[in-house]
Amino acid sequence: MIADFVIEKMNRYIAGGTSPMTAAQFTRGELAAIYRGDHHSRDNSGAWRVTPPPEALGLDAAMAKCEEAIRGIWDCCIEAAREGPPPSANGKAPENPPATQEKSGFEKMVEYAIGTA
Repeated sequence: MIADFVIEKMNRYIAGGTSPMTAAQFTRGELAAIYRGDHHSRDNSGAWRVTPPPEALGLDAAMAKCEEAIRGIWDCCIEAAREGPPPSANGKAPENPPATQEKSGFEKMVEYAIGTA
């Protein structure tokens, strides 16, 4: 569950224009605040409440899982960068997306990993 939290948060930060390194730092901070009880969000009625943690763990264990998830994301990005873009149905590599098409957080992380971002 923490891995899902990390993936979602990093994807949102990066899709919003944050660098992957900063996204990882923000995600660590947000998760630490949740486990310390210092993070608030709105419930279905709109009232503020303390954000519940994704798993029933202590702060140290949660942060260790967070670091593991971030390393996994980086490893995945580096591996994807090495493999290159997936081939299209006709066996050729797809062309670059048009400049107006927004890239996903994962695509931006891959570009950052290979140094083209």
